[in-house]
Amino acid sequence: MFLLILLTVLFIPFLLIGGGLALFWKARRRAILGWTGIFYLAVIPVVLLGLGPFFMARFVSRAATRQPDRLLKDTPADSGIAYENVRFKARDGKELSGWLIPPAQKNAIVILTHGLFRTRVEMLSRAVALAKAGYGALLYDSRNHGTSEKAIVSLGFYETQDVLGAIDYLQHRCQVSPQSPKIVLMGVSMGAVATLRAAAQSDRYAALVIDSPFSSIRQTIIHHSWLFFNLPRFIFPPIFLFWFQRFTGFDVDEVNTLECIARVQPVPLLVIASEGDRRMPPKVARRLFQEAKAPLKRIEVFGNEVSHGAAARLHPKEYAVLLVGFLDQALSL
Repeated sequence: MFLLILLTVLFIPFLLIGGGLALFWKARRRAILGWTGIFYLAVIPVVLLGLGPFFMARFVSRAATRQPDRLLKDTPADSGIAYENVRFKARDGKELSGWLIPPAQKNAIVILTHGLFRTRVEMLSRAVALAKAGYGALLYDSRNHGTSEKAIVSLGFYETQDVLGAIDYLQHRCQVSPQSPKIVLMGVSMGAVATLRAAAQSDRYAALVIDSPFSSIRQTIIHHSWLFFNLPRFIFPPIFLFWFQRFTGFDVDEVNTLECIARVQPVPLLVIASEGDRRMPPKVARRLFQEAKAPLKRIEVFGNEVSHGAAARLHPKEYAVLLVGFLDQALSL
């Protein structure tokens, strides 16, 4: 459908120019219409194979919070939860902003990482559910999102440094405590991928929760090019990935969650997905669940009515019970 719309939009200027010339130059009408059609057909591959992938790759590498999310002003205080505004550095030095909710009855803090185009507010309902159960939470804006520092966006590669920085921050902040709280890592969509990659590079966490992850950048671009543009894998994805790598400066094949899960330390794991997720199909979550070498692991796949990453919003009570119940069991091992 998107491709049909794009082709229609591209056709409009040719129709106006060619049709207008044909009306005023009737003697050459057939030739004008013929050359108009030839030029139109010549422009299509230029747009689809040249300009389209270039500008899309540039856009994604500079992705920031979408406008509807910029308007969200909710804080933990709106739910009666005490919190602190904090700033800390990602492991590569980028400055990130967030909220820290201290733990109450449970000696654990969950690091919550949001998805592409969002902010920490995406994770707020999850943090509130955790806080009401006595857990602490660290919500933050990923690089180039919300009020965090501007930086290249990489669909999980550089965002891994954000998660590792959050771990460093909590460990440094809590090192003077008599009993340092356990750290739990949790992420949604791109945040889930960054969380998995961080988990494969660290051993300073006690449990892992991933919601709506994708398998790899390469496969995700192939899938999305067909899902949104109806373009086969050999047309749009290779050119997009070529430019994306030039804009971001890393090899996209380094972001692969199926490879990461093999390097994650054996801690309790909760995987969340939904049948209605057309963007990150639940088969990815099921494969990660199967490959995980965790002493306790659980997978929850919500129904067809739940779109990408929307389980917490559409089924808040069930999601909260699932999350808190899992952590209660996982952290008691």
